[in-house]
Amino acid sequence: MTALSRRSFLAAAAGTAALAAAGGLAGCSSGDGKVHLELFQFKSEAINLFDRICTDFNDANPDIVVTQNFQANNITSLRARLVKGDMPDLITINGDYNYGALTRTSIFYDFGRTALLDGVNPAFASILNTLGQGGEGQTNGLAFADNGSGIIYNKDVFAEAGLEPPTTWNELIGICDELTGRGINPFYWATKDNWTGAPAFSSLSGSFLTDGVAAWYAKRADLSSGTSFAELTPVFEKMLQAYGYGNSDKAGLGYNDGNQGFAQGKGAMYWHGTYAIPAIRSYNSDINLGTFATPADTAADTRVVSGVDVALTMGKDPAHPEESLRFFEYLMNEANMKSYCDEQVAYPTLTALSTTDPALEGLQPYFDSGRVATYSDHNFPPAITLNSYLQQYFFSGDLDQLITTLDSRWDKVIRRINETA
Repeated sequence: MTALSRRSFLAAAAGTAALAAAGGLAGCSSGDGKVHLELFQFKSEAINLFDRICTDFNDANPDIVVTQNFQANNITSLRARLVKGDMPDLITINGDYNYGALTRTSIFYDFGRTALLDGVNPAFASILNTLGQGGEGQTNGLAFADNGSGIIYNKDVFAEAGLEPPTTWNELIGICDELTGRGINPFYWATKDNWTGAPAFSSLSGSFLTDGVAAWYAKRADLSSGTSFAELTPVFEKMLQAYGYGNSDKAGLGYNDGNQGFAQGKGAMYWHGTYAIPAIRSYNSDINLGTFATPADTAADTRVVSGVDVALTMGKDPAHPEESLRFFEYLMNEANMKSYCDEQVAYPTLTALSTTDPALEGLQPYFDSGRVATYSDHNFPPAITLNSYLQQYFFSGDLDQLITTLDSRWDKVIRRINETA
């Protein structure tokens, strides 16, 4: 997907404001005297839940009608609408590179001037800020639900082998050797789909980059800094080391194959984020799952990599700010957030809530203590096909080629972005 320049989006935002003034946006007062708002929503598995939330809100607020508009390809659809000056009233969006790129064009509302951030865990709120801000000191999205990226493990397999989750990298490798000696696949890999190497890369670099993931990529974006992806050599080496422990058919298995195989007990550990847990359970509802943070060389450096799975935002100058904020306040209350996170196996972002899913409990202490890092891959512009490069590295083991490719491609794309900004 070709990224639009900041100039294009600012023009779109100006068009949005003009339409709002003219009453041309989706959120408007119709003949029934009510304010009608569109909820632009991207999670297919949560359609029914959001429909229920909208219905309950509408019943409690007779002056407002919120209607869900599900969009699977939400970023593509949103960009197209922004070009036309048609900003949705209420938006759910994944907190990734695309969110940051859009936010930096100053088209989203600053929630820092509201009370909606008061109960949100600062570690979660800061993730969105590291991706992008519309202005200094702004927070342009509300973290509604988070995921955690570490290592999923089969508790029963560990228990039968007399093993406990590792706290350092050397302990993890020792577990791999122990399991191999018992004829058990330490990891169950499925890397036919190229993105499946990214979880290992992100969770390892989240702990390795002790000064902050976003800070390192900001330095790398300064093409005069002399920074190279060679600095991440220890991360790449650990990825390949772990890839050597596991099933021999890994290159021929896709993500769904991996979920099914792990659910069938074909491996002790599965290197994916918590988003994979519902899929694993769909193949084996009785599997006894746990999670642990991808260990650093020392336990003190270990961080959980987390992303805002669902963020809430709206236009900088919404047509109906009071009604829109009222809906977001309702959506962010404890009952609705808990319902969503319980159903979707996600981490609630309010400090008053904690996960109740036993598979997620292993990562919860890191969230509670703020030992959280953002995803490395969320800092890559889409034009850099990181997943393909990581997959090729898994297959070839050629570290020099990986670093050379990442450096050259990064420099080319960043230079082009700077020229069009």
